[in-house]
Amino acid sequence: MATPNLSFGAGSMTGTAQTAPGFLFGNPVTAQPSTGSLFGTTTTPAQKPFLIAPQTNFAPFGKSTPGAQGPDATQQQGMAGQPDPSLALHLAICTPSYFNNENDEVLRKWNQLQAFWGAGKGYYAPNMPPVEFTPENPYCRFKVVCYARIPSYHNEDGIVQIVIGKSLADLKPLEQNFVSTLNGIFGVAEVVISEMFAAELPDRTNIRLYVQQTLANGEKERATATDVARHMSQPTYTQTLKNLFVLEVLPLVNLTEAQLKEYLDTPQRGIDPALWEQGKRENPDPQKFLPVVKVGFQELQKQFNLQEDHAKKLQASMNNIMDEITQLRHKQTMMKAAIQDAKWKQANLTRRVLKLVSAQEVERKRGVPLDQTEEQIRMRLEDLYMQLMQPTQYRGCLNELMAQMCVKPASSQGGPRYGLVGDMEREVSQYMAWQHDALQAVVGVLKEDLTVVDSMMEEIQCKP
Repeated sequence: MATPNLSFGAGSMTGTAQTAPGFLFGNPVTAQPSTGSLFGTTTTPAQKPFLIAPQTNFAPFGKSTPGAQGPDATQQQGMAGQPDPSLALHLAICTPSYFNNENDEVLRKWNQLQAFWGAGKGYYAPNMPPVEFTPENPYCRFKVVCYARIPSYHNEDGIVQIVIGKSLADLKPLEQNFVSTLNGIFGVAEVVISEMFAAELPDRTNIRLYVQQTLANGEKERATATDVARHMSQPTYTQTLKNLFVLEVLPLVNLTEAQLKEYLDTPQRGIDPALWEQGKRENPDPQKFLPVVKVGFQELQKQFNLQEDHAKKLQASMNNIMDEITQLRHKQTMMKAAIQDAKWKQANLTRRVLKLVSAQEVERKRGVPLDQTEEQIRMRLEDLYMQLMQPTQYRGCLNELMAQMCVKPASSQGGPRYGLVGDMEREVSQYMAWQHDALQAVVGVLKEDLTVVDSMMEEIQCKP
């Protein structure tokens, strides 16, 4: 069955009977590699060729894991007169025979101290070279197992990280020229830089990019990370990448099950296998984290600095979020005020429309006698007005209460004194004031209605 290939240069799908390696890039725009440097003429010494990181070797944070030398290398060293490093280390810290007297005991303790510290040289025989004690030796005590998040990159995302031998400040102004040169490598495909940041080493910059092409239907399609790295590793582009100061190309892909198992089954950097197994057992979430060995105070300080930088980034992100929340709250307050203002305008417009409709209705009914419903409303309003004006009704009671409030008790004859408690008096006064205002409002409405009715009656009577 034919396997379809996607070509960046062709712009269409073609079938072939051969096994497709993945994305195929079209011919580059420039057939000859560039001989000039993007950063101008430099006087630096000979530059290291760029490296394509192999996918089979894995180490956290992009570092290589030094492995033990194989049996062939050990045999070659033995044939050349060099001792086995493991045997030499054991002799130096257990049974040195340098002086062949009681001083060897002191030398043994000194070698053990250096091995525990992870620095120095251990002498164990007069005619043999000393052992170099490094933090990676299995007896070094300044080791700890911590946990790092398992990378979650996907090959389909096409993210490739390249290491540039220039600082971020030097590379940032030339970003556009850098992208243009890379576009020449990938032909008609487009190179997009997603992230650019300073590396841990000085004068190093990490760039993360992906390569995409536009299909016939207008959609964008990315090349896989392995295809991009394989294409950049071709000898044709070696000189061009050297001129761009590219030191390493690393496709960011997920770990396979075999790679993860191989990493977990191999104790890292000379750590005690028991401690490594303990670190694997105490992993808080094996699905998200994997154990990583930290050796020495320098790596601990580096890890602390990385955590501080990450904490600063999180704090800056949190500050930005808080600023956005504050702005949204301010906008919400302004929106509430605008809504309230719109409600007041709507109420005013409603009253104006009602007044206009009433005037229109009066104009329409001009010269037309009142119907039965309107006559009933007029009579009802007149009754309410008469009830309010009667002395025995609300107005009379209100006048009586007001008169009683104004009466002062007789103090000259020693008669009974009448009055109210201060709190009750204030409550009664407030209640009566409310009643008075309500009655005045009702009376005002009735007067307006009666005026309208009277005008309507006059118009009816004046009609010939």
